[in-house]
Amino acid sequence: MTAASALGTELFAARDLGVRYGSHVALEHATLSLHRGECVAIIGPNGAGKSTLLKALLGLVPTSDGTLAFDAAIAAKPRDAIAYVPQQQTLDWTFPLTVWDVAMMGRTGRLGWLRLPRGRDREIVKDALTATGVLNLARRPVSDLSGGQRQRVLLARMLAREADLLLLDEPLTGVDAATGAKVMALLREQAERGRGVLLVTHDLEEAARWADRLVLVNRRVVAQGIPSEVYTPSNVEATFSSSHLGHTHAEA
Repeated sequence: MTAASALGTELFAARDLGVRYGSHVALEHATLSLHRGECVAIIGPNGAGKSTLLKALLGLVPTSDGTLAFDAAIAAKPRDAIAYVPQQQTLDWTFPLTVWDVAMMGRTGRLGWLRLPRGRDREIVKDALTATGVLNLARRPVSDLSGGQRQRVLLARMLAREADLLLLDEPLTGVDAATGAKVMALLREQAERGRGVLLVTHDLEEAARWADRLVLVNRRVVAQGIPSEVYTPSNVEATFSSSHLGHTHAEA
């Protein structure tokens, strides 16, 4: 785990963020931040606003309330500085692309649309595929892959971007326990290299083992802080009980 004193600069700070879809309140009063060197897990039930929170940070959905500020380097070049791994089911895996093609997409922001990859770009993609264990599948169509293999390809695309801020939506869904452990080891390594990692997961118990901080969400932030302080019966009840939807406990 990362000691508070060892954390780097603040990559973003969200204050009282709110998102509405018409009359439906998807998220309200969400306040959180992320620093370099930190691995933070967002946990909550289905429909609690976890994915909405990531999309709000990415600018994919408009916010109705609150403020969001990024580190100056990220704000200047967000396309290069932020990498996003969406949920697998939101992607079209029938598109005729190879594993190499998908991983190379991580370089698009740095290349521009009309420039061809250089030797350095190819080396970065090769290293990313090696790190995620799918280099041997580089020429395979992604449509032929298993769910776990596809997840690792998405992680390779993320690594290829060399971003400062890594946002992941349910990266452990559809992977077996061994692959999940490798994924988390890889993400912790990225944090140790000075990147900030923020991911959504449904597994509170597992997240408490590897995350520096937990953010429990049920339309708003129920509690956040180090796992030993946040993972309590009252916070779990407030987060996962439908009768408490939207109810807030004091932050840990």
